[in-house]
Amino acid sequence: MKFLMFILPIILLLSLAVPLSHGENAQYVILIHGYNFDGTSSWQDWISGVNIYNQLVSAGYIVGVVSYYGEFYINFSNGYSYSDPSFVGTINTPIESISYELVNSLNNIFSVQYPAVSFVAYSMGGLVLSYAIENYNVNFQINSIVFIATPFAGSPIANVANYLGLNVGYQAYEMETGSPFITNLQNNIYMLQGGYSITVIAGNYDPWWGNLFFSGDNDGAVSVASAESCPMNYVYVFPDLHSSSMDQFTLSGISYFEDQNVANAVIGSI
Repeated sequence: MKFLMFILPIILLLSLAVPLSHGENAQYVILIHGYNFDGTSSWQDWISGVNIYNQLVSAGYIVGVVSYYGEFYINFSNGYSYSDPSFVGTINTPIESISYELVNSLNNIFSVQYPAVSFVAYSMGGLVLSYAIENYNVNFQINSIVFIATPFAGSPIANVANYLGLNVGYQAYEMETGSPFITNLQNNIYMLQGGYSITVIAGNYDPWWGNLFFSGDNDGAVSVASAESCPMNYVYVFPDLHSSSMDQFTLSGISYFEDQNVANAVIGSI
């Protein structure tokens, strides 16, 4: 019993510190979820609908799913898991802090070998990744990035929510059009350019409330123009809604996660 009490803390520390083992030809895809107003992780989006996660695994990729609400962790499809108990995210955690945690964690995970890593980032997850690339040292090779409905120029929905005094957290303030965070991100957006491809996926379902807040095509939360406000090599625009929770407010709308065309675009862009 005394031996177990001695060895268990060591095992726990090793589980956090030991880098992910992988072969030279391993191909990794990191999935980064978006904002959730109730502060609970929405990584389940990746396994909902057409199950983008499973399709990537079936295509031969080792897929890592990031969760930054609550204790930060990245779970990989090969069984490896990385976590950081010192980081506990909420809707009031600055996007900048999540970005730093993401880069620091991935640098630790890939500290022995340096494989090519692709990213698929949804909504605010794209802001997390973009800020990370613009501001922190990434010690691994980026192969490709797919941004799904990322509000690079902000979202007026965030402005309205904060104006009404809704309890949507500091992250919603950062995502307002014209916020200091968005302004800073746009001033350095050129830094996203590198030796990798960038694909943007946006939605133009244009729900009825979109006419109240947007001047152009939108998915109900992010305009096509905002999603395209970054360097990119390819762009796909689908008649989709921002999230499945919006489906109930339309007659026929579906979200990106329910659209096989989106899954095909993601897999084809990595």
